[in-house]
Amino acid sequence: MTFVMPNYRPAALLSGAVAALLLLSGCATPAESSAGSAATSDTTTPSALLPEAEGNTSYPLTLDTPFGETELVERPERIAIVTTATPDTDALLALGGIPVFAPSTIERNTWLDASQTDRIETVWEASPDVELPAEAVAASKPDLIVTLQALDTFDQKTFDQLSAIAPVLYAGVDELSWQQLTETLGDTIDLGDSARDAVQRTEDTIAKTREAHPEFAGKTATHVIAHSEKAGAFYASTPGSNTEQLFNELGFVLPEAAQSIAPGTKISDELIGLIDADFLLISTITEPEFFLDSPLLETVPAVAEGRAVIDPAEEGTTTNNFAWGLNQQSVLSIPWLIERLAEMGSEALN
Repeated sequence: MTFVMPNYRPAALLSGAVAALLLLSGCATPAESSAGSAATSDTTTPSALLPEAEGNTSYPLTLDTPFGETELVERPERIAIVTTATPDTDALLALGGIPVFAPSTIERNTWLDASQTDRIETVWEASPDVELPAEAVAASKPDLIVTLQALDTFDQKTFDQLSAIAPVLYAGVDELSWQQLTETLGDTIDLGDSARDAVQRTEDTIAKTREAHPEFAGKTATHVIAHSEKAGAFYASTPGSNTEQLFNELGFVLPEAAQSIAPGTKISDELIGLIDADFLLISTITEPEFFLDSPLLETVPAVAEGRAVIDPAEEGTTTNNFAWGLNQQSVLSIPWLIERLAEMGSEALN
């Protein structure tokens, strides 16, 4: 596995470098070109990177985006994931595929099997503040670029850079549900049936967990994330949030007070009473003692009555895998999240 460090060079310079790489990649000898064509001519044959095609997707396939169209001439094999979020990578792994290029953020996905992630050729140091590593994308020689959780910073220039390398499968962040994302990717790489099967398995897991916990039905739940004193503690389970969605899957509902709380609201002394619920989940990130040891927190009924559960950061780190996973819900992460949420909910209510 290769690690790629962030590239901070201006986009204009990156474009020239990408063009040079593409020019070099087009300079194969006739024998090399012929061998490459022969290797990809049978699109139903399984490879080391993708399972056997199902034969349901016809190529060429036009990929529409708000920035323009690209065409997938034949079934892809080398897939690059170019987004800092991880549901795209999770979806491909769930279908039995292995990306050749993926974000370093997958290292936080404890629900993934190392036997899969260890086979990824290149892991790039992903961060919303880091410019697209276009040179590295080109060097991975993808025949499909996937960005189904693209940030708002993805613009025409970004699309032009990527589409000069390979066809682009695009969707904006939160544009697709985890089900739609999985099925969109599956249909694009001729694994649509496998994608729908994977979605069904995850939905079955959700349903079975909910059936096993009828005591959750109609109970209120709140999620708080406590950082350092400087950063503060935040109300995470606002209406429409990923956390609310997962609570609802198990039968929990948000307390009435949550309806008046905007996303990203910091919990001040005046607002601390609004976090009360039948089940109060507090995830910690780093140095949360200012919040956990607060006398005001002790006045919240859920805390005073033992219905609060602390979900700590991983020992010796500032990473909270559960809090991270709530914002990376995917066909693979949800079974892991649901199991842990059910355990914590039971602890609070019992």
